[in-house]
Amino acid sequence: MTSSRILGEWVALLLATALLVFVAVQEGWTQRLDAKLLDETSHWRLSQPSGQIVLVEIDDRSLAQVGNWPWDRTLHADLLNKLSQVQSKMVVYDILFLEPTTAEIDDQLANAIANAENVVLAHSFAPRPGTQDQIAPALPLAKFQEGALGIGHVAVSPDEDGVVRRFSMNIEAQEQQWPHIALKTLGSVKGGETASGYNGLVPIVPMHSAGAFAKVSASDVLAGSTPAAVLQDKIVIVGATAQGLGDRYSVTSHAGRIMAGAEIQANLLHAMLAGEVVYPVSTSTTLAILLAVLAVLFVALWKLPPPWAWRVSLATILALIILSTILLVFFGLWLPVSSAILGILIAYPVWGWRRLSAVSRFLGAEAEKLTSGRPIDDDEAEGFDLVAKQVSVLKSLVGETRDRLSFLSKVLAISPDPMMVFGGDGQLMLLNHKAEALFGDGATRKGLTFSDLWRDAGAVLDGDKSELAFNDGSVFLVAMSEPGDNSTDRIYALRDVTSEREAADNRATMLEFLSHDMRSPQVAIVGLAAGTGLSLAEQERFERIEQQARRTLKLTDDFVQISRLEHNGITPVEADIGALLHEALDRAYPEARRKQIKLKNEIPEDPEFCDVDPLAISRALDNLLGNAIKFSDAETSVTLRLKRDDEQYIRIEISDEGPGLPEERLNNTYARFGAHDTRAGPSAGLGLAYVKRVVDEHGGTIRVKSDAASGTTFILSIPCAVPCVGQT
Repeated sequence: MTSSRILGEWVALLLATALLVFVAVQEGWTQRLDAKLLDETSHWRLSQPSGQIVLVEIDDRSLAQVGNWPWDRTLHADLLNKLSQVQSKMVVYDILFLEPTTAEIDDQLANAIANAENVVLAHSFAPRPGTQDQIAPALPLAKFQEGALGIGHVAVSPDEDGVVRRFSMNIEAQEQQWPHIALKTLGSVKGGETASGYNGLVPIVPMHSAGAFAKVSASDVLAGSTPAAVLQDKIVIVGATAQGLGDRYSVTSHAGRIMAGAEIQANLLHAMLAGEVVYPVSTSTTLAILLAVLAVLFVALWKLPPPWAWRVSLATILALIILSTILLVFFGLWLPVSSAILGILIAYPVWGWRRLSAVSRFLGAEAEKLTSGRPIDDDEAEGFDLVAKQVSVLKSLVGETRDRLSFLSKVLAISPDPMMVFGGDGQLMLLNHKAEALFGDGATRKGLTFSDLWRDAGAVLDGDKSELAFNDGSVFLVAMSEPGDNSTDRIYALRDVTSEREAADNRATMLEFLSHDMRSPQVAIVGLAAGTGLSLAEQERFERIEQQARRTLKLTDDFVQISRLEHNGITPVEADIGALLHEALDRAYPEARRKQIKLKNEIPEDPEFCDVDPLAISRALDNLLGNAIKFSDAETSVTLRLKRDDEQYIRIEISDEGPGLPEERLNNTYARFGAHDTRAGPSAGLGLAYVKRVVDEHGGTIRVKSDAASGTTFILSIPCAVPCVGQT
């Protein structure tokens, strides 16, 4: 399956899931699941009732003591009078008084309502005559309304599962808004406020369990046996709770499953007073949140490997439930999430099936590639289904490939040359130990191109010669394989040609040395010996011949010493460095005296014993002191110092007060046959090259500081571990 096809299926599944969630929210397909989650979490928002609300129940005991239902309205008038006597704060009368009785009896109840001045009466709704789906308010008698503090509806609209959870604060009928009885009560309790913040809302009310509110039997109130303190300054809700009166409704399991209408009104009024009402999140906001969560989940399904897909899907479902719970408990907002959960439960297996189909096709295609198009026999495959068989075949083929790759790795490992394998994208796949020594650890270099490798190593590639030169002077010839018919991989092999290049350079140097440096004094000797065209005295002529012969001898000796050092190395023995420096000063003294140059000695009296090659060190000191004397003017000084840098190194310094090294010599101080300073006579530059070689052979370092104002100082640091001082 191509990437574009997978992406297309991913987009299609995302859109289909989003459409499913949209329709499920709009049509309420998951209302029952959402209601279950709402019931399990909403009771966590409840607080203990404060005792502000008291139920006066027309219960079974009241019917038994006072008489069967319906009661005469004189009894209701008497009950209201009793509540007025104990100074109840508010009386919510959840009894419908729709039909007239006798004028005398109705007047008696109307007077009781008017005298109380705190009664809110209930009304309901009935079908509007002459219509099929319209309703009209069923109101109390006009004389009752005149004396009442207000009227409000007590209509109950259970959810789809028959459970009462929501309340319409206002119901429109006959082009008028009719408020709920709890809304009218709340406005009266708050000093005449209309509680307009609830207008147009259908809030959700978490229900307390039955018995959470204080209850008093109506018969006890009529008999005057209820203590006044129980009802004084309380909101009293009067309602029928006896069995068989029909005013009972289904509520959540946490509330006891069945509850009387008066107690339901008590829960609603308490929730409004205590701020425990829950408001549903708008449909548009709900859809925006759920679709955003789905989009994030689908991005995760696209990016994450299959083992993580089910974890992320499960985590998303849990996150939705937790989010819904937090919004409900702490913020009083209800976010139904079952539609999104339904979408996830459908989308995940579908996406997994599409992935499995893609894997199956991939396995089949790869197996065919590895067998070069050879069909696979059933005997080669093991497993109970197609995918298992494909995995079995591919596992066998991968094993063969792994063996071949292991063999290739072994071939690379034993190769004496650095070798690397690059993939079709030009990135490093394998390299042997020789290549690691050049470019670094293979684990950290994989994924880099060949250009990245040699640039990071500070090397320079000569494309014309196919040569790779490193900072340490090593040179490698680069060979590259051509990609095969079925592969774009390339193998790079580096052949070390450093010795060949050094030999070629040495041959060129030797020719330069023989043709120029050695030839010049020999030509001068021949010319002086022949004496042709010269007007020199015989003594002067022989002195010049001797001078040129000595120069030839010194060049030959310097060249031989460098060659011997390069081929044979050094032979370290324990020696006193201070003694070697004193001896070097003694050898330099005659020449220094002849040029009137003062030799200064800053060598400690205590011996410094180190493992060095005395002959090589002595010759290096002679070269440096000889140069310092040769290039210094009369009446100046040359200083030889010996110090200990630290516990591991000693430092030798040779300083003069001469004119300093010329700029071209400073740029390449230790080059053989390079730029030479001829101010004090002919020079081939072999002396400093020899000094550098001696220091390198001892594992030390050499630095030079030079300028016309302060002269030249050579600083040699030679390894010399403590203890050394005072050894004998």
